[in-house]
Amino acid sequence: MDRMTQLVRSGRDLPTDNRPAAINPPVIKASTVLYSDLEMMQLVRSRRDKGERIFSYGAHGTPTTHFLEDSLCALEAGDRAFVFPTGLSALAAVFLTYTKPGDHVAVIDNAYPPVRRLCDEYFANRGVKVSYFAPNPESLSEVIRSETSLVLAESPGSGTFEIVDLPALAKIAHEHEAILAVDNTWSAGVFLQPLKLGADISVQAATKYLCGASDIMMGTIVCKEACAKHLYDVVTLLGIITSPEDCYDTLRGMRSLYPRLKQHEQTAIELAKWLNCQDAVAMVLHPSLPDHPGHEIWKRDFSGSSGLFAFGFSDEYVAKTPDFINELRLFGIGSSWGGFESLALPVSPESIRSCGSWDGPNTLVRIHAGLESPGDLIADLQQALAKISQ
Repeated sequence: MDRMTQLVRSGRDLPTDNRPAAINPPVIKASTVLYSDLEMMQLVRSRRDKGERIFSYGAHGTPTTHFLEDSLCALEAGDRAFVFPTGLSALAAVFLTYTKPGDHVAVIDNAYPPVRRLCDEYFANRGVKVSYFAPNPESLSEVIRSETSLVLAESPGSGTFEIVDLPALAKIAHEHEAILAVDNTWSAGVFLQPLKLGADISVQAATKYLCGASDIMMGTIVCKEACAKHLYDVVTLLGIITSPEDCYDTLRGMRSLYPRLKQHEQTAIELAKWLNCQDAVAMVLHPSLPDHPGHEIWKRDFSGSSGLFAFGFSDEYVAKTPDFINELRLFGIGSSWGGFESLALPVSPESIRSCGSWDGPNTLVRIHAGLESPGDLIADLQQALAKISQ
């Protein structure tokens, strides 16, 4: 079945010969769940305690949660899915599951900046050793150890958009009996399926593309069966739960995920190509461009690209980066991305890198191409560029 069809049909209660079904599963809110007798309650709880996903108590999710989890598994080709209040909480759950005092973790140096703070300010202070590696397999080989329990990668990298060889990272991680987790937010699971490339866990900030309307906070984990019980135990022990209303809205947003992503992709490529032709622009960091350093790996592993990329001005214009962003009229200034609106923000790669893996300019402009007309967005970029060129 085509993946676009899967997104439309998964996570739904389809009609049968005996009963009809709503086109969208209902929002089921519950804390207490009632049983016909004590034997039934004991049986359900016994199955739940073994890691089975079953409707037993509100803190373990409701059928609305389960429908979303089914759709996530279909999207990312996984065996089990979990939902979280934020993307960062999903990443934190991976660390809590696979680290203990004395363990070592290897984190890609271009990871989502809050992950670095999570490692340096929380886990490192609790006896977990952390190393950062440049976005290539050779660098991972240099830092990985016998006590490494977890490797975290992101492809493309936050802000600087390096594409990393995930099958090679998986091979190195597994040779050291470590788990490979991948932040897959950029592709939204549509253009990359890390579990098929050797990763054990795929994490997304569903706040971005899965929701698509910039009004929900959510994180997701999709994993292989071998990781499911370990993650389930941590989620259960910590009482992590996401509201059924947010699960419903995210599932509804996923129905249109594929065509939305294709439009984000098309617009971003048009903007990237236009910027690449401007004299004031020194570099455009978009994996689909043939001169991008990771282009060949991107072509091998990805089926497309999303709406997020970056560019850097030439030396004479770098200092005017804030002025350029302030002159834009159709690009909002705000955190996050993945919604229908276009955004522009300055990025300082050197401020979030630790192992000298970035040798480009210290100021970039991160662009999220929304669902506005590409022609209007290019005209806006053009007028802002003209203003700072005067």
